[in-house]
Amino acid sequence: MLKLENIYSSYGPIEALKGINIEIKEKEIVCLIGGNGAGKSTTLMTISGINRPKRGRILFEGKEIHNIPPHRIVEIGISQVPEGRRILPKLTVRENLEMGAFTRGKKETEKVLPWIYEIFPVLKEREKQAGGTLSGGEQQMLAIARALMAKPKLLLLDEPSLGLAPIIAGKIFKIIREINDKGVTVLLVEQNAKAALKLSHRGYVMETGRIVMEDSAESLLNDPGVRKAYLGE
Repeated sequence: MLKLENIYSSYGPIEALKGINIEIKEKEIVCLIGGNGAGKSTTLMTISGINRPKRGRILFEGKEIHNIPPHRIVEIGISQVPEGRRILPKLTVRENLEMGAFTRGKKETEKVLPWIYEIFPVLKEREKQAGGTLSGGEQQMLAIARALMAKPKLLLLDEPSLGLAPIIAGKIFKIIREINDKGVTVLLVEQNAKAALKLSHRGYVMETGRIVMEDSAESLLNDPGVRKAYLGE
């Protein structure tokens, strides 16, 4: 479904990605783990078109997408849930969701909402409530739901458990599994490496802008080096 081929990406003079190669197959959950500053979020931003790669190719369903603008990337089926949620706090839950469907139009928005409320019934209950008044977990649900309003084939998730209590983070991970079970492919960036690997089918390990390991999630969970470096064992 998605291929990154020899991708280099920079912030000014700082080279953040140094020739990474990633492949994601349809209906997989693939996680990207690594320390702070490894390049995980940059990878997602580059896929989304926010950062243009300096070299390399990104292909989605066989077509090059690295030279098209972000809104077109959303239209062809890739949505991102950014780190820190970034909901619109003064808008209602319903208005936040409608913003997620800006590429689809009002009729399509009405068609998608029942599906969203089936996954996130609490958002239906809070429909008229300002987004900024929701709890942290509810705001994360809203951020994920907003991305799903575009009916993506591929969902990019950046640190979905950030700042959440463990029990709430567990609920978020269960929702990600449910979304995947409904046919949405997921690329997950997550500091909680153990939880990410338990959730995923495959994983990549990043260090200083490079992919240093890739394997099944189960194999990475059992790898002594990964356990020591990222799982605290």
